[in-house]
Amino acid sequence: MIHTAAAEGSVVGAVARVRRNLSHFDFIVLSLYWIAIGYMWTSLGGLIIPDMVLQLVGRGHEGFALGVLEGVGSLMAVVWQPVAGALSDRTQTRFGRRHPYILGGTVGDVLFLIGLALSGSFGMVLIFYFLLQTASNTAQGPYQGLMPDVVPVEQRGTASGYFGVANVIGLLAGTVGAGLILAHVGRTAAILSICVLLVLTMLPTVLLIPDRAERTASQFKNAREAITTTFSRPLRYPSFLWLMASRLLILMGLVGVQSFVFFYFSNVFFHNDRKDTITASYTLLGLVIVAAFLASWPAARASDRFGRRPFIVIGGLMGFAGVLMLVFSHYQLLPTQIVEPLAQRLKVPPLAAQATLVGVLIGIGYGIFFSVDWAFIQDVIPAEESGLFMGFSNIATAGSGIIARFIGGFLLDPFNHGPEILGLPGGFPVIFSVFSASLLIGALLILKVPEVRKRR
Repeated sequence: MIHTAAAEGSVVGAVARVRRNLSHFDFIVLSLYWIAIGYMWTSLGGLIIPDMVLQLVGRGHEGFALGVLEGVGSLMAVVWQPVAGALSDRTQTRFGRRHPYILGGTVGDVLFLIGLALSGSFGMVLIFYFLLQTASNTAQGPYQGLMPDVVPVEQRGTASGYFGVANVIGLLAGTVGAGLILAHVGRTAAILSICVLLVLTMLPTVLLIPDRAERTASQFKNAREAITTTFSRPLRYPSFLWLMASRLLILMGLVGVQSFVFFYFSNVFFHNDRKDTITASYTLLGLVIVAAFLASWPAARASDRFGRRPFIVIGGLMGFAGVLMLVFSHYQLLPTQIVEPLAQRLKVPPLAAQATLVGVLIGIGYGIFFSVDWAFIQDVIPAEESGLFMGFSNIATAGSGIIARFIGGFLLDPFNHGPEILGLPGGFPVIFSVFSASLLIGALLILKVPEVRKRR
């Protein structure tokens, strides 16, 4: 195990003041909880929540309901995760400063997921989803602070690659694995699978990863000081703020596609056929994740040599191109020799098969972006306040979901009720145009962030 005497040169030695180089096994253990986080939010946001919304409120109000649900729930992710990270920076217990938050937050996740599974009305779903966001972000902020505590400066590119791959594995499992469970076993089983994975990855995180970094300052005296400090400190770092703006817009485009692809397939191709819609949705999202997996590791390693910024630009532009293809998905854009065999294999219309293949392009862009993003953040933030700054970075992560789902939700219904645009129900070309523009602007904004390569 990592913290036995025999492993003295592994994660054990990589604490606060003296950080020894980590082994590949150390990186794997350190990344495990990312898999559960990716699995949970991909399966919930892309499949389980849209399925519940359709069942509870009907097709006429699906966009509005999803926008309200995600907006209210994600508000806690924006507000609470930075505060939880900042609190963990200043916490000192016999169990460490990060572990208690990770353990407590995961226990809350399990309880509120069970409540979500048992909910029979939209109101109860809204309550338990809000509580789930609270618990999850209690764990995520300190967990993101734990990683910089143990990763040496010169191994940031490697660490970013592992975290990107772990996140992609979680996304793939949440898309394909949870999709299969949802389609063939049911929603309750899919939600219980999230609970199991959270517990199985949380335990090695708190048992095997040392949490010995000393707190950076005394604990906050009151809630006002906690909030003021948490949300004012990052404003002194312009490079960090530009990086967050770029991250917000890129993730807005990617999360937007993930959130509305279920409705897209249901409305455009399968007309209320739930099983075919689920299959097509997790096929597209699965291609996204497989492509992201293949792109993540090479991009992360190369960023140590060529810099982080070029890869984020490339990732954003590839995502932009892929989402733009969905805007024109009424027209066959790919050769028949590619589209027809896939259509026959999936037993779907050729244009639906073409839409799933767009996931390859989006996935490559996603993988490049996500595998380099973490290392770039570490390059520009103060290491002693990693919990606060990594928690603050979640404003961009969660904020992207809030903005994408609110804009998409409130544009989708009225435009779908109007005339078709580019051969599609009008709402989909409109929201996919918004998401593609978001990716393009986000890719260009990263040029405002200078390369900062810290060395020991």
